[in-house]
Amino acid sequence: MDSSSVQERLNAVFRYLLQQPCKAKLVLHKVLLTSRQLQKQEAVEPVIIGGMVLDIHATPSIPANPKTTTPGKVNYVLGGVARNVAECMSKLGAKPYMISALGLDMAGDFAFYFVVS
Repeated sequence: MDSSSVQERLNAVFRYLLQQPCKAKLVLHKVLLTSRQLQKQEAVEPVIIGGMVLDIHATPSIPANPKTTTPGKVNYVLGGVARNVAECMSKLGAKPYMISALGLDMAGDFAFYFVVS
């Protein structure tokens, strides 16, 4: 992949992120490093951009009957490809920085609470 293609993709990501409405004041800086600059640094922290979702695991306590209410147990688990990758990297000792979109709903509030705290 040539540098102009990489630059075009980065510019597209920056344009997309900057046009999104946000209640908090978001400061986004372009940081472009060459391979020589990366070799000079001692530690590089990975940045992961992608999805973070709330997975809902529902398990019935009795066999389900169609068109009826079935009692059971519901668990909420954070998921999403990017979040899972970030978690695995942190378990391996890295300190990833994750960028993801959160909805203004119950799932977004849940994810924000558990990721930030």
